[in-house]
Amino acid sequence: MDLIKPNTSINFLGNRYYAYAFTTIMIILSLASIPIMGYMKLGIDFTGGTVVQVKLNKPAHTEQVREALKPLGENLAVQEFTGASGDEFVIRMEQSEESAEKLSQQVKNLLENKIGKGSAEIRGVEVVGPKVGTDLQESAIWATVIALILLLIYMAFRFTFTMGLAAVVCLLHDLCILYGFFAWTGKEFNLTILAAMLTVVGYDINDTIVVCDRIRDNLKVMKKAPLIKVFNAAINQTLSRTLLTSVGTLLAVAAFLVFETNVLKDFAWALLVGIVFGTYSSIFVASPLVLELDRILPVRRG
Repeated sequence: MDLIKPNTSINFLGNRYYAYAFTTIMIILSLASIPIMGYMKLGIDFTGGTVVQVKLNKPAHTEQVREALKPLGENLAVQEFTGASGDEFVIRMEQSEESAEKLSQQVKNLLENKIGKGSAEIRGVEVVGPKVGTDLQESAIWATVIALILLLIYMAFRFTFTMGLAAVVCLLHDLCILYGFFAWTGKEFNLTILAAMLTVVGYDINDTIVVCDRIRDNLKVMKKAPLIKVFNAAINQTLSRTLLTSVGTLLAVAAFLVFETNVLKDFAWALLVGIVFGTYSSIFVASPLVLELDRILPVRRG
């Protein structure tokens, strides 16, 4: 199935300067969130806190649970899991000075006052210490850095160094915009969002590799053609595949946004923003960057 006709010839790189301007504006807006909004709000997974798992024997919504537990603090994250035995919730809150037993009793009492006596059963209480949160932060940063280095090595070996560099810049571009989105919206960054960002990284790499692979093939066939024509041809030839993949994924993400009410909604927002800008960067960031770098490191022709 082709969304784009095979003989389509859109001059993407001819309009690359507009893309440069748009990309620059988006990056500036993302980075501007740091002095204006402060650093991204980290979840309990990274800062430390208490996690309480509760089973409710009566129907309840996430907002009801959050409202009932307001006396324990405003910074509560409530995640719902619905099973055959009833509704279960995972409640994440800031570090408490209370003992685990006393805190679990407080949670039970508050929920039963709101939802009904005997409706709440505490399944478990887990304390995430500040050191564990710090370790998770460091692990996440190192994982990202190592992934980018390995990607650069792979792309340089499989294609060219400039293509590898362009792929890394694409990922940094997309992650920067995702950071800005979460900073400006005040959404909490936790392990769920980290998983979404890693998913976006996978999509971005895949899109970029597909375009680079077609560029490499075209360089062997279109040996005398100007480089800009070779790159435009590659983008047009892979455009149908890129759009089908992105649109198909976005339809599933849209379903999450419409029907989901708990923490997975933020996961869906991360995927939505990441996939949209990942698709954009694979077309308007990666290829133009390789074209510009050709002046320094000429692209090899077959």
